[in-house]
This record gives sequence, C-alpha cells and structure tokens, in this order.
Amino acid sequence: MSEAGPPLPWNSEAWVEGVRAFARRLGMGPEHHALLTQALSHRSLADVSPHGDNERLEFLGDSVLELVVTDHLYRAHPDYNEGQLTKLKVRYVSEPSLVEAAAALGLGPLLAMAAGEEAAGGKERPSTLSDAFEAVIAALYLARGLDAVREFLLHELIEVVDPTIVWDYKSRLQETFQERMKVTPSYHTVAESGPSHEPVFLSEVSAAGQVLGQGTGRSKKVAEQAAAADALTKLEKPKRRRRTAVSRQ
Repeated sequence: MSEAGPPLPWNSEAWVEGVRAFARRLGMGPEHHALLTQALSHRSLADVSPHGDNERLEFLGDSVLELVVTDHLYRAHPDYNEGQLTKLKVRYVSEPSLVEAAAALGLGPLLAMAAGEEAAGGKERPSTLSDAFEAVIAALYLARGLDAVREFLLHELIEVVDPTIVWDYKSRLQETFQERMKVTPSYHTVAESGPSHEPVFLSEVSAAGQVLGQGTGRSKKVAEQAAAADALTKLEKPKRRRRTAVSRQ
C-alpha cells in the first residue's frame, strides 16, 4: 500500500476509541476488540484489514438473527398461525428493518471502509448497514452467547422497528434488481375471482423470464405489492448466499 494513501481507521485513535465504546455498550470486553473490529470492517478493506472483513460474520449473524427473532415471535404470539408468524418475521429480518435498527444504533459512522467506498456513500448504503448489523450480531454471539443476542435484539430491533408499517415492496424490489441485475421487474394479473363488487386479484412479478413471486389483493395495486413482498422473502437469503460464494472465488 502506498505511503501517500489515506490513513487506515485502525491507526486512528478516535476510531479505535469509538469501537471500544461500542464494545462496552454491547458488554464485550477488551479481549473481543479484534472480533468487533472485524464485524465493522467492510469488504473493500479485505486486503488490508488486520482481522479480515465482516462477510463471514454476516453469514453467521444472518442465521442467528433468524433463530432469535423466530423464537421470540413464536413465544410472544401463541395465537398466531404459521402464515402470520412468517409475515411478521419478514418485517423484522428484512433489510429495511435492519437498516432502521443500524441507524438507531449509530452503526454507520463506526464502519471502516475504503476511501472510495465511503466517498460513494457506503456508510449510508442500506445493504452495507444491514450486513454490518448482522455481523455485529455474530460478533456478540461469539463473544457472549445466545442470551446476550436475545437481549440485544429485543432492545435494538424488536423495540425499535414498528412491524405495522407497510413498506413499498415494489420500490424495494425494483431497487434490488436494478442494483444487481440492471433489470426492472414486471407485474401481471394472472387471475381474478370473487363477485364483481368485491373482486380478488392474483398478480405475479417476474424478471429476466423468471417468476419471482405471487400475491393476492382486493385491488391490482395491493396484489402487486403482495407479489413483490413474496419475491423479496424468497430472494433475501439466496441473494446473500450467492454473494458470499462468489466473493470466495
């Protein structure tokens, strides 16, 4: 690395103290400083990070997040059926909720990344923030165990996110496909049922010749939002697994 390049965050006293303060907030001791540093290190610094980037931790944190949130919802809502629990879980573990929680936690300023990545808005990028939040979950799990993660997610995710807010799933799906595949999903009404005064529409969303999801609603707009939500649910986990696999090639 050129001596003329920008200073690395690990050489910055202010950054190191910020990480230490964050560790204390999480109940993590000095012996976990390296682990938390890794969780806060973007892959753009993979070649120079003294502890590696956060992609492996994100992989682990993703599964721990799913387990803890699913367990919490199962216990908190004994009257909910599987479909209701699934929809609620999606609200909590999908990217918009993780970004909201990461922002409330003040995670963005703590992230270490290459200067070019930061100049391009990397510290505010939703995918980067949600990935970092999952990496922090993994670091906390490895350092303090599952009970500590439960307490953390209860206060920093469950109590922060309002699951009753309806997201614009169509916009989110379009952003995802524009960013990763440069294509725009399209919607089609494939069926209509019920009486004329109270119809039910079935819509499906597709991209690149592949059906991504289906949804129903009392109007075409509602059905399309439901289809987009279904597509996001299916794409969320495979997308992350594929990216992790490619990064190792």
